[in-house]
Amino acid sequence: MRLPKLSLIHWILLGFFLGILVGQFFGDLCSVLAPISDAFIKIWQITILPSVVISLIVGFGNLDREDAGNIAKKGALVLVIFWIIGIGMFFSLQLAFPNLEKAFFFSTQDLVGKEDFSIIDLFIPSNPFRALSEGLMPAIVIFCLSLGFALMVDKESKPILNSLNIFLAALTRITSALAKTFPIGVFVITAETTGTMTFEMLLELQVFLISLAASAILLSLVVLPLLVSSITPFCYRDILFASSKPVLLGFSTGSEFITLPLIIEAVGKLFGKGDMNQVESGLEDGCKSGSDNEHIMSYCEVLVPVAFTFPLLGALVPFLFILFVAWLYGSPLDLTEQIKLIVVGIPNFFGSSKLSVETLLNLMHLPADAYNLYISTGIVRQCFVASLTCMSIFSFATITIALLTNRCQLRWKRLISSVLFTLLLAFLMLGSLNMGFSHLLANTYHGSDLISNIELPLDSDGKRLDEVVSTKVYLRSQDVPAPAQKLSQISDQGDDVKRIKNRSVLRVGYNGNCIPFVFFNGKGELVGYDVQMAYDLARFINVSRIDFIPVTGDTIVDILNSGVCDIVMSSVIVTSERLDEMKFTDSYMSVHMAFVIQDERKKEFLKLENVRKMNNLKIAVLNNTALVKVAPNLFPQAKIVLIDSFEDFFVEGKADALFTTAEEGYAMTLLYPFFDVAIFEPNDSFQIMYAYPVAKDSSDTFLMLLNYWIKMEKDYGKLDKKYDYWILGKDAGEAEPRWSVVRNVLHWVN
Repeated sequence: MRLPKLSLIHWILLGFFLGILVGQFFGDLCSVLAPISDAFIKIWQITILPSVVISLIVGFGNLDREDAGNIAKKGALVLVIFWIIGIGMFFSLQLAFPNLEKAFFFSTQDLVGKEDFSIIDLFIPSNPFRALSEGLMPAIVIFCLSLGFALMVDKESKPILNSLNIFLAALTRITSALAKTFPIGVFVITAETTGTMTFEMLLELQVFLISLAASAILLSLVVLPLLVSSITPFCYRDILFASSKPVLLGFSTGSEFITLPLIIEAVGKLFGKGDMNQVESGLEDGCKSGSDNEHIMSYCEVLVPVAFTFPLLGALVPFLFILFVAWLYGSPLDLTEQIKLIVVGIPNFFGSSKLSVETLLNLMHLPADAYNLYISTGIVRQCFVASLTCMSIFSFATITIALLTNRCQLRWKRLISSVLFTLLLAFLMLGSLNMGFSHLLANTYHGSDLISNIELPLDSDGKRLDEVVSTKVYLRSQDVPAPAQKLSQISDQGDDVKRIKNRSVLRVGYNGNCIPFVFFNGKGELVGYDVQMAYDLARFINVSRIDFIPVTGDTIVDILNSGVCDIVMSSVIVTSERLDEMKFTDSYMSVHMAFVIQDERKKEFLKLENVRKMNNLKIAVLNNTALVKVAPNLFPQAKIVLIDSFEDFFVEGKADALFTTAEEGYAMTLLYPFFDVAIFEPNDSFQIMYAYPVAKDSSDTFLMLLNYWIKMEKDYGKLDKKYDYWILGKDAGEAEPRWSVVRNVLHWVN
């Protein structure tokens, strides 16, 4: 029996589904396909940029001035309609976000340096060759349109345009030949993607990704085809069939750029088929001449590349992400902020989506760390963005050409029924998503588990730190044996390092109330950033044991100068008063002043000048800490409430806000999720330093050794790894291999 011949679309679909199966079967072993995946993408891009440039020049050069003006007017009208549709869809998806007890990971909201967004460099091609080499599409389009306009007004430019047409035909033949590799490339790309993507990544971002997928499907398969069919002579089925190849390729590869030639071809074929249908039905007055068809192709060659540079529906996806982040961090945007987001967002979308996300996060006062979430969704997100963009470009070009060629047939009855049907589907989609998310995320808050379950990471040899260096943790200061002599009475006080090595014990002062720097986990183990640093210091000095001795803010000086402790490692703030009473190492971290407040009051406490103007404000400060003296100076009109434990604030409610640092504040919100962190703005102006204090009489040799050790920790990246693990909550160790059939079911590999 002869097998049916498959079309290119069917081969692409087959490659896509086979890639998913192979990715699930082999898992992260598919990472070896990454270079081949990148190679396919680069091969497919060989003819794209030259085709876009020549298509724009030829297409615009073949137009007359009247056509150019019509394209500008009618294209702008269609673009505005698309913006209204996209804004309505993505902003309405907020209704699908459920109310839930939110989880905060170890994090900070300090803003990283932002890449400058230059609208001038993006749109003005001062160096066209640089724009071509860097792929600055707006500048390329403006240059090509300018050159096309110059050729359009010159009657003697026909030979040049004919030569460019020959070159364009050659590029089209190359693109057609490369298209035969699409199924294989889609298979490789899909296998590598599904094999290396972790399930945890999808789980953390399921609300955003599912909302994006649902909206992209609704817009691509329902809203845009119905819109096109309501105002053009084409039927819904023909529209879907014509657009299927570029949309599927865009979804499979995550790149809309490589589909531009296919979109031009698809739009041209759609209009050609429409003409044939008119002839066959006897509508001779609707027939178009061959020259008219060439005119349509000229429109296609101009509109498709131009539409690619415009922020159509796919480019508006960052709106959905910003709204998602605002919901995720418990700071949903009010109406004024949403209008501000729209007004500022649209111009930003002419550039890079990644850059626009950074800009909008900053603008809306959302955590800069959320940018990493956006990047982590790249593979899945881009599949839906690319397919939606392809359908948007196809629909934009089709509607605009129909307007330009007087083929627009506004069918009010179909349009009204399409709008009502779309609204019904959107209503059902939002309700279903809300119910699904509420059920899916019910009882999913495990923020406190991050505190109770976290342990000290294993060392480079895979051993527990307390197995390499033995530990004695004193819970009460009265249980600590008194030193035989005070430090000032010891004859060899100039050689602190030698004394520590001789006893082979490093005495470290700690305060167990300093999450995530020093605290007890659910197993009763002393853990944290500074605890891990203590183990590293003990190994650096080469001692076999650490004695952890409890201290408080008002006992640090006595416990150090009496010789009970060699060093205190517990997020100690450097102040001028303390510098008179003890010595400090170089700073190992700068932290940000912040408030911990109830979720709904976060925006009130972002601006320090606004906080200072508040009447009857009560600010809690943990007793016996350096912030006790800092708070009255910063907030002279507020009542400072000293608390002995954090429960006095979180449970007893003795104050409106807790004055602390952002790094510690976020850890507290894991235990008390209905509270949030507000970092003082501008955040780079309100930072304090953490350093390790030693006794006033400690030798310079000891201090130099400690500073050298901190420098080594920094230079070798060990401080960054600890910061990622304890402050940002990231797993600094090796990730577990992704689940796969070959590893977890068949056990063919370890």
